[in-house]
Amino acid sequence: MRAWLRAIAEGVLVALVPVLLLLIRYFSWGAGPLRLLVYAVLFTFVALATARRSYLSSIWEVGQRHLWLAVLAGGLLLLHGLQFVRDIQRGGVCLTDMGRPSICAGEWLRRGMNPWAECAPQLTAVERRALPRGDTYSECLKQDRCIDRKAGGTYRDWTHHGPGLDFMDGYKYGPVTALVYAPLTHGLRERGLFLVNFVFWLAHALLVWALARVAYPVQRAAPARSLIGWLLPLVLPMSLVLPSLKLHAFGGDLSLSPPEPDTFILELTRRCSNDIIPVVLGLAALYAAARRRAALAGIFLGLSLAAKPLPGLLLCLLLPGLIEGRAFRLLLWAAGTAALCYLPVFVWAPRELIANLVLFSFLRPTNSSSIRAYLPPEWEGAVSGLQLLMCVILVVSFYRSGPRDLARLLRSSALLCLAFVALNKVVHGNYLLWLQPLLALALGGLPFRPPVRARARATTPVQRVAS
Repeated sequence: MRAWLRAIAEGVLVALVPVLLLLIRYFSWGAGPLRLLVYAVLFTFVALATARRSYLSSIWEVGQRHLWLAVLAGGLLLLHGLQFVRDIQRGGVCLTDMGRPSICAGEWLRRGMNPWAECAPQLTAVERRALPRGDTYSECLKQDRCIDRKAGGTYRDWTHHGPGLDFMDGYKYGPVTALVYAPLTHGLRERGLFLVNFVFWLAHALLVWALARVAYPVQRAAPARSLIGWLLPLVLPMSLVLPSLKLHAFGGDLSLSPPEPDTFILELTRRCSNDIIPVVLGLAALYAAARRRAALAGIFLGLSLAAKPLPGLLLCLLLPGLIEGRAFRLLLWAAGTAALCYLPVFVWAPRELIANLVLFSFLRPTNSSSIRAYLPPEWEGAVSGLQLLMCVILVVSFYRSGPRDLARLLRSSALLCLAFVALNKVVHGNYLLWLQPLLALALGGLPFRPPVRARARATTPVQRVAS
């Protein structure tokens, strides 16, 4: 294949996933069927593009061309960093169901209250006068005395403010998330949350580079390709290409707005998503497992589960296969670390913790971001069954066919995460943060044929004589 054709094919492989992710953002509230269609296209493309590793010889593996890709990746990192700094300086207001609770949970803990189990008492006049102007705790109370009050009414027969298992107004995330945010959000509030997310985002970039180097050791361009695939949405002109539309479809009125160029940065700043913490800890577990550090991988995985049960739980299904002979040790360390993090809160308020972290997920109603909102209620079980079946097929396929190396694990993890998210009760934009690194890493190396010189170096003397 001519070099220019290979360059086009390579560009499509790297750019198509970011384009589809931005299209998913475009079909957001009210467009669940269209969003599911994009997820199906994305799943099919990734499955076909990563089915084997010898589709395309990369033009960037010749000579020192991979350095140009590294420069491009560095430029994209710099652009993202500048946008983060601007958002941190500008600040904002976190009124989302992830942002304000993540800020206020630390304030509850500072005052000896349990954010998973208690609503704050009303402040007396003396207490109000004693609080400094703009105090974070008093700002939290301006919104509500409960960490995660759901104003839309009760879920089925749940009263929210009831005792024990009926209390569902508490914090919906793990203790690690509350503890990580608490030091900076106490004094800086939203800016503190943005800053913590930025630090984790930088660790995220480093892990994407490191994982690509381990997964594709003979492809010098793979780390830069993976970073570019992860960072590309910032410079794609989707906001200029996609029109703003008002449609009547699927039994309602839809308003489709083009995604902002910095949409994935906004998830971590002004939309106040906390998913970056469990995602980075999960990637760290992947890297440690790839380096055969079972105990360290288990600790990182346990911390990810203690920050937010998902997406670390999806990694638990596949990660043991990467470290054969030490899988039990990995899972033991993961379970022990997660248990140590959750145990103090569980002892403090066991039923409320279960209500907010376990039962809430089962009783949570669907919304217009999901295909489930457009199906008859009696189909709910069938969609859940299909979601489970697809996940089981992908996990079994990983364990029963092909080499269980890091490259295949990245592919299987990307497809597993896609299948789970696409058919979930809610399909919010923050879930795309789970998908981004896995998709970028899978497409950064799997479709590309290792260079001939690298394969020759990898061949043993016995194999060379036999040939």
